Amino acid sequence: MKDFYTLKDFFLKHKWRYLLGIIWLIIVDSLQLLTPRILGLFTDALLEPGVRMGILHKYILLIISIAAGMAIFRYLWRLYIIGTARLLEKYLRDLLFNHLQGLSPKFYLQHKTGELMAHLTNDINAVRTSFGFSIVLLVDAIFLSVFTIIFMFFTADLRLTLLALIPLPFLALGTQKLGLGVFNRFMKVQEAFGALTETTQENISAMRVVQAFALDEVEKNRFRKSSHNYIKQNFLLYRMWAFYDPLIYICSFLSFIIVLIYGGNLVMEGQITVGDFVAFNGYLVLLTWPMLALGWVINITQRGRASMQRINHLLQKNSEILEPSQPIFLKKEELQNDIILENITFNFPDDPNHALSNISLTISNGKTTAIAGRTGSGKSTLIYLILRLFEPNEGRILVGRHELNRIPLKTWREQIGYVPQDNFIFSATIAENIAFICPGASLEEIKEVSKLVALDQEIEHFPEKYDTMVGERGVTLSGGQQQRVALARALLARPRLLILDDALSSVDITTEEQIINNLQDDRMNVTMLISSHRLKVLRRADKVLVFEKGRLVEEGNHRELLQKKGQYFLLCEQQLWEEIL
Repeated sequence: MKDFYTLKDFFLKHKWRYLLGIIWLIIVDSLQLLTPRILGLFTDALLEPGVRMGILHKYILLIISIAAGMAIFRYLWRLYIIGTARLLEKYLRDLLFNHLQGLSPKFYLQHKTGELMAHLTNDINAVRTSFGFSIVLLVDAIFLSVFTIIFMFFTADLRLTLLALIPLPFLALGTQKLGLGVFNRFMKVQEAFGALTETTQENISAMRVVQAFALDEVEKNRFRKSSHNYIKQNFLLYRMWAFYDPLIYICSFLSFIIVLIYGGNLVMEGQITVGDFVAFNGYLVLLTWPMLALGWVINITQRGRASMQRINHLLQKNSEILEPSQPIFLKKEELQNDIILENITFNFPDDPNHALSNISLTISNGKTTAIAGRTGSGKSTLIYLILRLFEPNEGRILVGRHELNRIPLKTWREQIGYVPQDNFIFSATIAENIAFICPGASLEEIKEVSKLVALDQEIEHFPEKYDTMVGERGVTLSGGQQQRVALARALLARPRLLILDDALSSVDITTEEQIINNLQDDRMNVTMLISSHRLKVLRRADKVLVFEKGRLVEEGNHRELLQKKGQYFLLCEQQLWEEIL
């Protein structure tokens, strides 16, 4: 059971709920054990000459009372066992989700969204069932099996009981073999479900692209193939599991044949009464359910174990971006310092080529620093390192005189407003999207930042203005509007460092220039780091860093770099020609 060790804290906290639930369940099973014996006594009473109706009424009332008691205690065990399993589901989902929140981008480069969704849905449901219905089945299998056999011993001849139990060893052997097969095949089922979820998620997210290129049939075939694989793996699982129920009924049938032949002779010889024979058969019927339950326990537990292994595999993943062992706690004003990179070298996982090589530079506090360079030159990578989404392989990053990796992540990132090119817009109102980082922000504050990003006039023309729903991923907004909503969101937090990674690429040049003018207002008191290809943005920066193939090849202001007639000059010249043509 080491696979379930992760849940130790939950079970310690809720052990009494499970214990009470098991007690209620045992009471129900105990009442079930009384029923065959009462039916046997009732049968004998019927066969006695001169039977009185009062006796029959007593047995009928007793049976009704047992049924009522079973109903009450069945409700209680469902409340305590199944209810606690639902709490386990919530606990495990929170545990996994919180863990995923803390993992680095490297993890998400290696794992697909659909696969992670499968862990958060199907796998957690399988674990929940293992500690809900499976516990009920396990208690039934153990308690009812043991006590049913004991009652069978005391109800009829010992030899009859032993003969009736002959098929049980064969059932136990078959159950053991099936359990291992169920575990292995269920692992493949869950993997296939993850692949199917990923295919579905990708297709829905990219529906506009699929339809635009008339790739409907291609995507249908891809989905059909993934769905077929999922069905195939389920068929392989159930093909194996389908052997179990027939095995149970064959063993039960053999037991009944033995009881009918040998037990019938005992009745005719007068060694047991007809009532004893009826009660014994009742217990034999009752024994069928724990045998079925045992098989279901193995099935459900093996599924839960397979899913828990998959979840544990995720929980064992650690972020490469660690909190400092000896953190330094700086005041906000102490974080307002130059950012210094010293001899930084970095390459992405599984890529031997350096994304950045021996970079040394300074981002001056309160100034606007622009990053220029062709696609793939290392501009975004530099930003990732400053955000501490990745750690450099060599070199160090300083904030003033303090090493960045000694500042707690939350403290550092709370000072940053980061706007990537590919923004995420939530399926909510415009106001809720802007206020996402500051849920308590007033409408006046939201309007203020909307004005800074030149979005306020456009919002006023929407039917519901700031309460306009933008649809999933902001589908009702244009690309430029989405980018400005994301920028307004970052500005609402009043960051000390504002990082724009080609964040206004979908905005026209005039509007972008207006936004940059607003952001460079002295009242903003912000350090800006802007990655851009546009000349009008670069020329307004206090300093421009020019990258080429992961190296810093030039730095200076716009005029200085033009005079050098180097790489920056060529980039500007190329852009001017593109505008003319």
